[in-house]
Amino acid sequence: MLPAWSIVFGIAFGAAVGSFLNVLIYRLPRNLSIVFPPSHCPACGHRLGVRDLIPLLSYLIQRGKCRYCGAPIPVRYFLVELWNAALWAWLWYEWLVLGEAPGRFVLYAAASSVLIAIFFIDLEHYLIPDELNVALLAIGLLHGWLLQGVPTDWSWASLGVPSLRHAALGALAGAGLFSLIAILGRIGLRRDAMGHGDIKLARGMGALLLVPGVFVAVALAVVLGAVVGGLWALMRRRAAQESNGHEPPPEPEPEPLSNLVLACALYLLWVDALITLLPRRVQQQVYASMGQADEEEFVETPTTLPFGPFLALGTQLVLLFGEWFAGGVRAYLDWVGV
Repeated sequence: MLPAWSIVFGIAFGAAVGSFLNVLIYRLPRNLSIVFPPSHCPACGHRLGVRDLIPLLSYLIQRGKCRYCGAPIPVRYFLVELWNAALWAWLWYEWLVLGEAPGRFVLYAAASSVLIAIFFIDLEHYLIPDELNVALLAIGLLHGWLLQGVPTDWSWASLGVPSLRHAALGALAGAGLFSLIAILGRIGLRRDAMGHGDIKLARGMGALLLVPGVFVAVALAVVLGAVVGGLWALMRRRAAQESNGHEPPPEPEPEPLSNLVLACALYLLWVDALITLLPRRVQQQVYASMGQADEEEFVETPTTLPFGPFLALGTQLVLLFGEWFAGGVRAYLDWVGV
């Protein structure tokens, strides 16, 4: 058990990792190397020095502007570092100050950081890089393997006890649920009902949270998406109508059902995760041989709503408040006699 004052290290490490997350958020969706070139200003291209890269402080000292060209720095850079620092501080206090579980801290902190990157990338680009989904899946499997048999908030359920087998079943449950929604939605609504990245994300969520927790996280995501996302989509639709003076353009043609079924089968068998480990050029050749693009083509409309950010938030809420949610679910099941 560490002293309470040690939480400052959680804040510092979290902010530093948040700075790296900003690199991932900018470069991954653009297929850029996360190593080269070194950090630089996107506006003027000037390489950033040490004083430009101090997490949180550099943004405040420079008042959100580049020190070399004066171009504004998106507030997202500061928010990512602040959000990650706050999460790491919370987890540090919970698992290293109040408890003695360094393994849980490392795994939950890593997962929370991956989810932050997913949140901002999907919010801006309407896609979730395969690398991040595979990383979350790997963290979930490590969680089940390294903490096998360790009591958790969901241990009252047989599938809620960490193990590699239960993590794999959780991944299957998450991907299976979203694959079913995607296929049934495509048949019944004759439109794309679920993004491929969301299916892969649900798989990683299931591996990490296990079967009871992943369903709670999905339910939270649905509630958040219905409230926050619904209002956002309504405002975007109205803004588009006012600017264009006519109804928004029709939605693009849905994905062929056969392609969707094949893709879902690959996700359930984790074939896509193995393909992600191959060099980029080889990935493209493999997907082309199967008649699929390695990245789904996306056409944004004024009412488009990315679901990934809400799934990321739901997962983080379960990680942070798992005891409260697990207690509520168990009390409800006891009340209905299950």
